[in-house]
Amino acid sequence: MNPPIPLAVVSALLLSACSRSGPPYSPKEALQTFKIEPGFRIETYVTEPDIRSPVAMEFDENGRIYVVEDPGYPLNTEGKVGRVILFEDTDGDGRPDRRTVFADKLTMPTGIMRWKKGVLVTDAPDVIYFEYTDGDGKADVRRVVLTGFAFSNPQHTVNNPVYGLDNWIYLAHEGPAGAVMFAEKFGDRGGDLRFPDRPDAPSLKPARRMVRFRPDTYQLEYLASSSQFGHSFDPWGHQFTVSNEDHIREEVIAASYLIRNPELPVGSAMERISDHGAAADVYPIARNPRVEMLSGVGSFTSACSITVYLGGAFPKSPGLFSLTAEPAQSLVHRDLLTPSGATYVAKRTQEGADFLASTDAWFRPVSFYIGPDGAIYLLDFYRQMIEHPEWTATKTHHSPELYNGQDRGRIYRIVPDTLLPLPGKIRLGQASDEELVLQLASPNIWWRRNAQRLLVDRRSDRAVEPLTKLFETSPSPVARLHALWTLEGLHKLDPKLIKKALADPEAGVRENAIVLAEPRLSSSPALVERLLKLEKDTDSRVQFQLLCTLGGIPSPASRAVQDRLLAQNIEDPWMQIAALSASSDRAPQLFQTAGAFTAKESDARATFFRHVAAVIGARQNPAEIHRLLETLVRASKPDSSWWRAATLDGLSQGLGGPGQGQGFRGRRNQGPRAHLAQANIGQDLLVKLFESPDDAVRRASLRVLAATGLPASAKPLTQRAAATAENPQAAPTLRADSLGLLALEDPDSHQALFKKLIDPKEPEPVQAAATHALGRVKGAEIGTFLIERWRAMTPAVRSEAADAMFLDPGRPKLLVEAIRNDQIQPWTLAFRHKSRLIMSRDASIRDAARPLLEEKAGDREKVLKRYEAALQMSGDPQKGKQVFERVCAKCHKLRGMGHEVGPDLATIRNRPPQLILPDIIIPSRSIAQGYESYVIETKSAGTVEGVMGPQTPTTITIRHEEGKQDVIRRDDIKEMHLTNLSNMPEDLDKQVSVDQMADLLKFLKAAQ
Repeated sequence: MNPPIPLAVVSALLLSACSRSGPPYSPKEALQTFKIEPGFRIETYVTEPDIRSPVAMEFDENGRIYVVEDPGYPLNTEGKVGRVILFEDTDGDGRPDRRTVFADKLTMPTGIMRWKKGVLVTDAPDVIYFEYTDGDGKADVRRVVLTGFAFSNPQHTVNNPVYGLDNWIYLAHEGPAGAVMFAEKFGDRGGDLRFPDRPDAPSLKPARRMVRFRPDTYQLEYLASSSQFGHSFDPWGHQFTVSNEDHIREEVIAASYLIRNPELPVGSAMERISDHGAAADVYPIARNPRVEMLSGVGSFTSACSITVYLGGAFPKSPGLFSLTAEPAQSLVHRDLLTPSGATYVAKRTQEGADFLASTDAWFRPVSFYIGPDGAIYLLDFYRQMIEHPEWTATKTHHSPELYNGQDRGRIYRIVPDTLLPLPGKIRLGQASDEELVLQLASPNIWWRRNAQRLLVDRRSDRAVEPLTKLFETSPSPVARLHALWTLEGLHKLDPKLIKKALADPEAGVRENAIVLAEPRLSSSPALVERLLKLEKDTDSRVQFQLLCTLGGIPSPASRAVQDRLLAQNIEDPWMQIAALSASSDRAPQLFQTAGAFTAKESDARATFFRHVAAVIGARQNPAEIHRLLETLVRASKPDSSWWRAATLDGLSQGLGGPGQGQGFRGRRNQGPRAHLAQANIGQDLLVKLFESPDDAVRRASLRVLAATGLPASAKPLTQRAAATAENPQAAPTLRADSLGLLALEDPDSHQALFKKLIDPKEPEPVQAAATHALGRVKGAEIGTFLIERWRAMTPAVRSEAADAMFLDPGRPKLLVEAIRNDQIQPWTLAFRHKSRLIMSRDASIRDAARPLLEEKAGDREKVLKRYEAALQMSGDPQKGKQVFERVCAKCHKLRGMGHEVGPDLATIRNRPPQLILPDIIIPSRSIAQGYESYVIETKSAGTVEGVMGPQTPTTITIRHEEGKQDVIRRDDIKEMHLTNLSNMPEDLDKQVSVDQMADLLKFLKAAQ
């Protein structure tokens, strides 16, 4: 085993470390490569040869240490070389001296947690329980507890089990990564999650969300959001998540509240809490870092293992703080967490530097663990390469460097610079019930969590009295909190204690008491009465939880409190969501009382009107919709346009029409909502709203009419619309909306007008609207007309024309033929158009389109070779900005410019241009995780294609170019599948010359 390294040795090692040409360094030498934030100290704990490729660890209640090894990463899925190593401290000096291979033959294990007398290990597709029963330290029990997870890239599949405050086991889970290069190894997208030894137990259909379960009672649930590798909790049970570019997020609202109102179109249950943004700046110091296709230098690209520190051993760092690993850039980032409303704000602890960074490019921090001593244990995978080959250059796949370092690995111990004793002898497993109860007051989460787990596992009635006493007498808020949840886990929690907890001086205890009260409210009027009195609580999180919980109580008193809480917090979008999650039945009443919110315009208030109207629309009640429209017609003052337009946008979304910001895209087949066209929902009122002088109200009303259909009385309106559309003196936006209205009435009867206005002499909005309207006319001949005018169209008009080519079964063949004849260039088609051709259900279209649209790799390599000349040019960043705005900004953001469809390009600004260029020219060679494209066939609105955005238990968000998006209710999904194509066009060379590429590269590198 490795002894501790005295500080006196540090300076002596410095010269030898610096004399080396580079890594790999020995563990002692590696210590000299670190720069750590003042107030902290790093030392070795366990290193190679005792461990290799460590990814997770766990101290059990008797001080034994389990370390998960994954030397098979990244591609060795067949060898099953993953292991769990058991370390023991036999002499009580706090440092392990006995090593045993506890379990082996694992594929790519990703996490571990102590459970019962053994451990749970995540190794997709399974969660496996291991235990040894004969005292030799080698597991002789191996049982799959939970199965069905996708076997995908281990950075994205199930990982890091955590025992929660509420006695559930929580699993980080994001769902499968899209495998292109290694589909055979990592293409298993999983199935139903299930307990294999209990076929009658609950199961879950596949979803890209985190999971919690109870293996002893066979309970299984999805959470409201996802996390990539790692997740964490604060002392009060709030959960933090991570993705490769977004280093800290918080799941704000629980899945159970969203599920009770499936009509509420909430795009995400998470808040990005970093005040320095997603793809935030980091400050690596590694010498000669290895930069792969999707990694970079200078911003997060591989954020993982978010950990909120709850160890209580760093008094010089007051307040709550989090750590996030960034292994691709050999560093660790630290944030201070400050409460803000229903969430936190994460702020850097220091500017211009990170918590821990190394000049050693092989330093790969991948996980943290808070030990029984309060120290932060850092697991260093220690590899030359950390990126998965799915997202690296092709030559890397067969490189002999792929596994360099797999026989190495380190666990470091981070302590205060005043030093911290080693753990020493730990005998928590032999503690009495009373002794365990006392440990619930420990400042260290390790002792609290393990004491609670052991007490719940023992099921001892002897623990009830000391737990009750601890709650009633302890000055420690966390002790009182754990006492409550431990009693809950023992099924011995007296409602009288909950009532006391609702008046606790600590807000976190009051908040948890509300959650504990929920299952008892139907049988305890006293608890309901006490809950209602919390209306005046001054803590924002308590108010938020109260509003969520009261949503399940339908009494008049409860609804009155909910209304007042909403009114007091209308500027907080999360309080809005909490109020609206109560039940769709509440939406009509909330809209009628929302007049008080119209006095002040704000984005938050507009969001409220959008959400409440979407719920009303989804309810499909004609009388409710009619009353809503009457309110909008009566409120015709100029300063009302913002909330009226927002309401109409939401109504359109709820009815299944086109959403806000998407432009008018009327549907030919209304699906299950077609009956509304015949119902008296107020189409005449919509006609009045369409004639509003306000552009936003008019356009939003048009979207609603697209969902409901025109009333029979609309003939005079459409006659006026035809005259307006043809009038060159009218405003282009009004003419465009008039054409949209004509498309709803009878496209065939107006096709001559539509054709006339598809003319370069007309304003672009007019041409685009006319093209869209003409596409609604049946017949293949419309396709011929559009193809003949293709070369005269601007990009916006072409986009409408391309959409039109898929609205009649005879047109796609014409489109393919036009591409073959060079009448239409492939680069003029968006991704969604090309994907529909090459994935057409009509084999003749599919087979004809693929050779035309799928260039051979060699062809793209030739293009790449030609564009390498741009690397030798100086380039003009100002001209490059124009190229970015014209070509890239539709799908990418960079320093506030553009739209978030593809990855934020801040993540590549410090990558060498020679590595950026291949991603631009051959994007499908490597598709960034989280930016694969999906095709979703809906029941109500046809086919939707785009990049998967946030998900909730009831919705999926699909993102498109220019920031447009569809929030699709899960019950509206007919079929969904992943494509193997990048959403980024592979023919940007048709839009960007070599000189312009030099300008673009210069801009991407210069943008700060």
